[in-house]
Amino acid sequence: MTFDFREWEIKASAIEGAARQVPFVLAYALTKSMQDAREAEQAEMVSVFDRPTRYTLNSIQVVPATKRLLTAEIRFKEFPRPAWKWLGPEVAGGSRKHKAFERALLIRGLMQVGEFAVPGRGVRLDASGNIPGSTIVQILSQLGALEYKSGYTANMTAKSKARATKKARGQFFVSGGTTAPRGIYKRVGHKAVPIILFVRGVSYEKRLPYYETARRVVPAAFRRHFAAGWQRFVVDDIRRAVRRAA
Repeated sequence: MTFDFREWEIKASAIEGAARQVPFVLAYALTKSMQDAREAEQAEMVSVFDRPTRYTLNSIQVVPATKRLLTAEIRFKEFPRPAWKWLGPEVAGGSRKHKAFERALLIRGLMQVGEFAVPGRGVRLDASGNIPGSTIVQILSQLGALEYKSGYTANMTAKSKARATKKARGQFFVSGGTTAPRGIYKRVGHKAVPIILFVRGVSYEKRLPYYETARRVVPAAFRRHFAAGWQRFVVDDIRRAVRRAA
């Protein structure tokens, strides 16, 4: 994305001493315009996703510009885990990567290569439409795969692990492939209710117009913030200096 700064350079040259403020005003405008872009990206997430989590909404960060480095950036966060891993397919389309609990099931041999886990009709989802972490802990504990899922167990005490195992004991099992879809089922009385189903491949259509949103928002935002910064840090400063000298 390219901007023509010549208009502002002409204005700066007409005011003695103002030229040295141009890099500061540029850094201010670049940073503020990227903050506007981040807000627009978050609004897009709310629009296209079903109840996005706060974690997802906060997955985009702004790298501010400085007087020495006149470049500002919005990008997906890398910590505590790269947001592109789960948002990339929504931006570019294609298949998603396995989640941590899916990798645990693969390592344990409970899920086959090429399979992905999706919620079954018997699981209660959280407010964001996801399988609760406590439910996943119970399932992995019951199936002997909890030790492969460090993300869920790193902060669990020995007592809490034992409690999760005891609570889950005898409830969950892997079945299907003949008369029923492959997946993880829960015993409820004399019935087996599908909690997680295994499907072959999960492909996403492009849903989040990430790059398009930035291109739409940034140019106008930059011009607006540059004008505001020019007024605040150049024109108003000069007026105050003139009044002090009077």
